[in-house]
Amino acid sequence: MSETLTETPATAKSQALRPRPAINLDNAFFFESLNERGELTIQHCDDCNELRHPPVPMCPQCNSLHWSPKTMSGRGILHSYVVMYHPIVPPFEPGYIVAVVELEEGARVVMNLEGVAREDVQIGMPVHVTAERMDADLVLPVARPAGGAA
Repeated sequence: MSETLTETPATAKSQALRPRPAINLDNAFFFESLNERGELTIQHCDDCNELRHPPVPMCPQCNSLHWSPKTMSGRGILHSYVVMYHPIVPPFEPGYIVAVVELEEGARVVMNLEGVAREDVQIGMPVHVTAERMDADLVLPVARPAGGAA
């Protein structure tokens, strides 16, 4: 997934900024890897090899405090999704898709699904995750149909 950051249409328009994620000591690596290298990294337990997202200080499987960030491939499937109409929060337009993507490595991550009509979204569809710049200060993962099919 270490490809160049993509500029989204939202960055071309003058509109409200996306809500800021709450960044703390447990998840800062996630946002830094997206912003600095365009990579999606997930917390990996160094003792039992469990992938965990969202990041937490202690492994829920083995109670280890030892972990390292692991770069994901960016390939996955759509595990679940919801089409959001309310509440309307700028800069989002009603009807945007919030997805739970199951990465091929096994972790599940919540992100927007773009590049596909709502009526064409299907659970299990292959997706590709890229790091996309939302504005000057924010880079987030975004899922799109694999192979560019829309």
